[in-house]
Amino acid sequence: MPHTTVTSAPERAKEGLLYDAQGAADALITGIVEEANGIKPGRLVVRGSSDFQCSLPAGAGSLGLNVLGVSAFTHKALVNPSSSDNEVYENETSIPLVRDRRMWVRFEDAFDPTDSVFVRVATGAGGTEIGRFRTDADTATAVAFAAARILTSGAAGELGVIEVDL
Repeated sequence: MPHTTVTSAPERAKEGLLYDAQGAADALITGIVEEANGIKPGRLVVRGSSDFQCSLPAGAGSLGLNVLGVSAFTHKALVNPSSSDNEVYENETSIPLVRDRRMWVRFEDAFDPTDSVFVRVATGAGGTEIGRFRTDADTATAVAFAAARILTSGAAGELGVIEVDL
């Protein structure tokens, strides 16, 4: 009988996937993507140029009352499967946003429940994906996101659970 060697284990979740079914009736809302390159699941999004439009944060001033939620992972129908990534919500398409739920996100640095939550608003040495989560300001390229708390521990680049409460 042949011997099979497994070199890596699959991840326990997907970025932007809901952790459980807990949450208020309005825990998820729908927005319309206003980003030329789209928005990936598990990213913090803020108000765009008009009602229901949403984009990635573009500096420290774009958080606070402008936060709409965190993009959730769903299996979405593709208009043109040969030219699109199923894990990116394209410009001018609808996107589900978490406002009051537990969900999986990928952290740029090591994390545990005692850490504060920060969101990347500009590229820097610690990361280049706007809207991603971390545990410090990374020399002023990330800002505090007080409406979330970390529930699990992990190393840099791993998935962890946050609780969003907007």
